[in-house]
Amino acid sequence: MQETDILETEKAEPDMNAEAEPAEKLYSQAELDAMLRNEREQLEKKLAEAEKLAAMSESARSDYKREMLTRELAEREAAVAKRELIMDAADRLAAAGLPKQLSLCLNYDSKDECQASLEAVSRVFIDAVTAAVNERVRGRSPKFMPAQGNDPFLDGLKG
Repeated sequence: MQETDILETEKAEPDMNAEAEPAEKLYSQAELDAMLRNEREQLEKKLAEAEKLAAMSESARSDYKREMLTRELAEREAAVAKRELIMDAADRLAAAGLPKQLSLCLNYDSKDECQASLEAVSRVFIDAVTAAVNERVRGRSPKFMPAQGNDPFLDGLKG
């Protein structure tokens, strides 16, 4: 067999050790319909927005755009404030020796509500842990077993 025959044979046979390409994700008809419906709704909203802007006068259009930018800025500021509250709460929980995962239970609507919920969750968690520890430490009380015959220890205490 010649070298060119070997190379052609290797090309014809797939390499079993080579990594298989990941299969493309297949979608059901319902998933495709939902994705198309979502895309269509987004496009319709953009079209309605464009038509609304086209119908406005220049001053009304600039006022509307300014209002939209102000609203978007307020939403971003609220998101940043919420992230800061989440990070601050996680730091406070860690400083108190409590698990950071408790931050998932807190209310982040405002700084005051966050502080109040942080205190409440901390108190409840500490109370629950204390109760569980006390229950485990308490254990079972010893059972009294009647004496079988004479106990030298008890006899020594009597006499």
